[in-house]
Amino acid sequence: MSLSAQDLLRELLRIPSINPVFGSADGSGSGEAKLTDFLQEIVAGQGWKWLRQEVHPQRENLVALIPASNSFSGDPVTLWEVHQDTVGIEGMRIDPFAAEQREGRIYGRGACDVKGSMAAMIAAISLAAEQEACRGTTLLAFAINEECGFTGAKALCRLWEVTAEVDEKTHGTLSLDELRPLRPQRAIVAEPTDLKVVKAHKGIVRWRCHTHGHAAHSSQPQRGKNAIYAMNEVITAIRQFDAEALSGRGADCICGRPTVSVNTIQGGTGANVVPDHAVIEIDRRLMPGEEPADAHQELIDYIAAHISAEQEIKHEPPWNLSRGLQAGENLAWAEEVAKVARSAEVPSDIVGVPYGTDAWVIAGLGIPTVVFGPGSIAQAHTDDEWIAVEELEKGVEVYRRLAGGVS
Repeated sequence: MSLSAQDLLRELLRIPSINPVFGSADGSGSGEAKLTDFLQEIVAGQGWKWLRQEVHPQRENLVALIPASNSFSGDPVTLWEVHQDTVGIEGMRIDPFAAEQREGRIYGRGACDVKGSMAAMIAAISLAAEQEACRGTTLLAFAINEECGFTGAKALCRLWEVTAEVDEKTHGTLSLDELRPLRPQRAIVAEPTDLKVVKAHKGIVRWRCHTHGHAAHSSQPQRGKNAIYAMNEVITAIRQFDAEALSGRGADCICGRPTVSVNTIQGGTGANVVPDHAVIEIDRRLMPGEEPADAHQELIDYIAAHISAEQEIKHEPPWNLSRGLQAGENLAWAEEVAKVARSAEVPSDIVGVPYGTDAWVIAGLGIPTVVFGPGSIAQAHTDDEWIAVEELEKGVEVYRRLAGGVS
């Protein structure tokens, strides 16, 4: 039975799936669990076999198997991947779970990133299956924890490895013995790309940096050592590194140049106390091909060389890192996806983007991988997140043609 993408999106939006790093809607910290349960009901209702894979306690990937239609059984196995988690809701100007539709838009946390694409994928594949037009075997995967670590996508890829650990953490109507021979031969990862085909994107390394001082009464600041002043030296060094060391790199790269920024800062306990501690979070965006560990160490060394020797500084290990998606073997698949989009009167370009996605992990299977979906990254994570209905429906049509092999 085919599904309406608009109706499905509104149902998806009413189910909070906030990544636990950002808190939760009801204080339960349940993460994606309720959404996973709902998605299981949807895929089971379509008659598709499904498998759930525990990644973290009470946080599970879900994979659905949609067999090839009879006349297309020899076509490639395609992995369609979309993440379940969203960022938090603090500061939103709309009800994040009301799923309000007005003036040609559907509003809510995740409408753009990435439940719009999720609804479009499900609706498109269900329609292709109903029309008996599925070209090759389709694997539809819903991964957890894209926003903070990519652990869902990493666990997903392990399903095609033979390990006891995987065996112990899966259950469903689809067995691992059935799934493992169906190793994906190409993949499409859902993100809001303005219906452009992404063949490459940047990587990420994020970590915390601490400065330490000595507390004193603010009436005699000379008796203390101000950790915020020390952090000011660190931040100045980071800005200098971005302007001098990074600005000349990657000028001809499709993704733009590498960058670094400081995006959170905390320090001090009160206005009358010289602060003895400060901490920042550093966000370094990598070029495709850069190694996260190398980029991390390079900036640590630069900071050490450009601050006063007496400063006490400590860098934590990275808490989020990913390689970029290299264009490499993706071009032919990207051109095929773009051709299908154009057949649906969607003028789709092949591009690189500065943000990270699950695609770099999926590409680690050694398969062509692109990123494609309705919506704009400009609306992702915003305080009034939305997706245009017209773009959502265009996404359904392109996905349907991809599932059905139309070009």
